[in-house]
Amino acid sequence: MTRHDQPTYQHPDGDIALLFAPWGPVADLLGDGYRPRRGQARMARLVKQALDQQHHALIEAGTGSGKSFAYLIPLIWSGRRAFISTANKTLQTQLWEKDIPALRRIAPHPFTAALLKGRANYVCKLKLSEVSRQPQLLPLEGQRGVKALLERLEQVATGDVETLRLSGELRDQLTAGRHDCAGHQCPYFYTCYYEQAKAQAQEADLVVINHALLAYNMALEQSFLDERDVVVVDEAHELERYVVNALRLSLEYTTVPGLVNDPVVMRNVDDRARAQAVAANHELFIQLAEGTDAAAERRWMLEGELQPAMALVGQLQEIHRQLQKGFPPVKGEEENEENARHQAALEWVGQLIQEVAALAQETPADHVRYCESWTGDTRPGDILLHREPLDVALFVRENLFDKTKTVICTSATLTVNGRFDYLRRQLGAPDPAEGVLVERRIASPFDFATQALLYTPMGLEPRYGDDEADYVARLTDEVARLVHASRGRAFVLCTSTRRMHQLYDALWHRLPYTCLRQGLASRAELLEQFRDDPDGAVLFATRSFWEGVDIPGEALSLVIIDKLPFAPHRDPVYRQRERRVRKAGGNPFMDMALPEATLTLKQGVGRLIRAETDRGVMAVLDSRIVTARYGWRILNSLPPARHTTRFEDVVAFFQESR
Repeated sequence: MTRHDQPTYQHPDGDIALLFAPWGPVADLLGDGYRPRRGQARMARLVKQALDQQHHALIEAGTGSGKSFAYLIPLIWSGRRAFISTANKTLQTQLWEKDIPALRRIAPHPFTAALLKGRANYVCKLKLSEVSRQPQLLPLEGQRGVKALLERLEQVATGDVETLRLSGELRDQLTAGRHDCAGHQCPYFYTCYYEQAKAQAQEADLVVINHALLAYNMALEQSFLDERDVVVVDEAHELERYVVNALRLSLEYTTVPGLVNDPVVMRNVDDRARAQAVAANHELFIQLAEGTDAAAERRWMLEGELQPAMALVGQLQEIHRQLQKGFPPVKGEEENEENARHQAALEWVGQLIQEVAALAQETPADHVRYCESWTGDTRPGDILLHREPLDVALFVRENLFDKTKTVICTSATLTVNGRFDYLRRQLGAPDPAEGVLVERRIASPFDFATQALLYTPMGLEPRYGDDEADYVARLTDEVARLVHASRGRAFVLCTSTRRMHQLYDALWHRLPYTCLRQGLASRAELLEQFRDDPDGAVLFATRSFWEGVDIPGEALSLVIIDKLPFAPHRDPVYRQRERRVRKAGGNPFMDMALPEATLTLKQGVGRLIRAETDRGVMAVLDSRIVTARYGWRILNSLPPARHTTRFEDVVAFFQESR
């Protein structure tokens, strides 16, 4: 009997796993390439159980488990309304363009779905109107771009800038952020692409969003999206970082000059007030630049009150006062647009006053305030000022787990040494003993013992005080011989931008393969070049390529990681978090540093085996995995590949693959 002769199963109250059987609707949907996976069916059962019992779930599902169908099918079959939040654009696109449309064909009942991105992902009609009326303000190329955009908007009703292929400077000019959006005062508010997307999301059964939007929605006093009974957090190990970002206050050098040069501010605020604000801003950042004695430090702490920041607040208040006086109304059809831009400018200045005042005050004990140089230099223009919470566990507990009946957190990397303790602490998830949360690990269907080799050379590790040049030279030689053994086809993933440049600069002319480096082209362009290179390319990159990258097949056969990805021990944020853990009676290394490094490492090596036919080597060039007392904890957390310290085994593995 063929699977097409078997009865399909679609009843929502029975065993959800039968939907994944060889004769089931998922098999019919995916065709001859479908392979039933026990882990996928098991995860679907766990999700259905959580939905039925209104509990939460933490589910680590190894690469290749089929997580998206495993949570989408129970959700759709249950008829629940849910948010589905992802960490990266690739997964968001997969859900929206592939998985959800496919499941419409076999769902037992109709359902609606919506995709919602951040405001800056949609064309702003107010800005489009302004540049359409005054095309001379744009260079000739920009004028052509606007004309082509107006034609494409007739076919793209969403105003989504990616669908419209809008990029570069024109995208910046025609999209609005939170500071320059006129909100309800905008004459185009009721036809705004972003507002329409929000309205569709409010009505839809399933809403695909990203972690940045989910965190921002939690952080607002009045959420812009209504709460749902169910929230699925895919790539949940990333959520904490996005919540910190949503709660972070930041000021960069160019913010105030950008404000005073806003056309509305220039028309309504006198030159003296604007110049004084710019001078106060410059004085503040001069002092911030003097806050560190070591130019090499990328981040440094700030203590006490910042008097120059308080002086800047005073200057911003004067700008706000002059803006509030109003202006002579513009005659004709432009009046509503001008009023909207004026209101947006007022709100921008008001928000900036609050944020700078908070940054100026002495930092609360549960927060950290620091400066960051985005270039590595300490010139005022290279510095950003931040204040952020040290811990967001209670915030996430109160605003996600306590307000939502069912939260499903899933990823291929949630556990350390087989336990969920670290993730629960970071996200404030309930303890299983409370009876409202279930934890499960689901193994990958891949045969790592035969598909992959884990290689860690002996005698190669960074040591404080050792000869840096000698270490880099030995590291470079190790990378070179590994890449020769794999015949290219390699990712060289580095724990710092500095190390990436060192290795790339030393090897691009030595290796007989195309060498690519992060920063030389866009992420998408680099990945396309890597995939399509017929002779096997080598890509040098940093943390942004450690996850969300999926290259199955022979194009990627070697993943090299330069060292264990521990946070820099001198980093001010890390040191403040370390003190907080120690004050609470914990062990900063075992409770924080080691789990963080282990989860990051799991993500990095997880780039290698992406399909049942993949073969390759995961090379972690840090002998501490073998020599340090904590090394076994890291090994127990990595995919169960055969482990070796012998380079000869690497050569033999690649010879077997030919």
